[in-house]
Amino acid sequence: MKWLTPEEAVAAANLSITSEKLIEFTLQSEDEETIEERFQKVGLLFDRDRWQSQKPYLALLSSTKTQKSLAIDSSNSTTESNSIDDDNLVEKDEENNRSETTESSHLQSEHQEEPYIFKKCTVELHLTFKPDDGHPEGRVVIISASSHGDFPINEKTRESFLGELPPPLKELLNELVADFPNRQVRRQIANARNQKKRSTNPNTTSKNTLPTTSATENKNSGTQLTLFGI
Repeated sequence: MKWLTPEEAVAAANLSITSEKLIEFTLQSEDEETIEERFQKVGLLFDRDRWQSQKPYLALLSSTKTQKSLAIDSSNSTTESNSIDDDNLVEKDEENNRSETTESSHLQSEHQEEPYIFKKCTVELHLTFKPDDGHPEGRVVIISASSHGDFPINEKTRESFLGELPPPLKELLNELVADFPNRQVRRQIANARNQKKRSTNPNTTSKNTLPTTSATENKNSGTQLTLFGI
């Protein structure tokens, strides 16, 4: 799968919103809807692991999903601005669908071209460190590996069994920890903005059911590192 930055995603999908708006999707509170759901509405797939690892984290959805998402997005855009002509919206959606169908076919061909030989294909390997639970062997670590855009295989272990991390991973982890204060501020700003919106519209109900506690913990807890892969 070809992963894109917000700027590349806007160009590839011919979106009517800016890359800054896409970045804002990742900073807003997930009380009412998840980051994944926001990107799905504009026809994009969001990979939380790649986002947390500061790698390109967006991809184009399949044409069927994209068509539904674009229909929702077009409806919202019409509500916000009555100056947009309906005929132009329909024509633009058809052009987007044709473009995304071509891109989807290209991505499928790209995966098929890579042989199932370790040295000749793209392989992704991830480490996910769960919060410290006080175990003498250290934190729970989930190791996952995948290739050819297929589902990953997983292995759970303890931090002590990993041994000492290689220098590049140590540097990456130290860089992430050093950036925690900035990340905390961004989250606080997003939460404050969302709280202000809720207080301004107290009668607004949630459009989506909240995720379960276990699902939320799975999404938001832990520190993740990408060992290698694209």
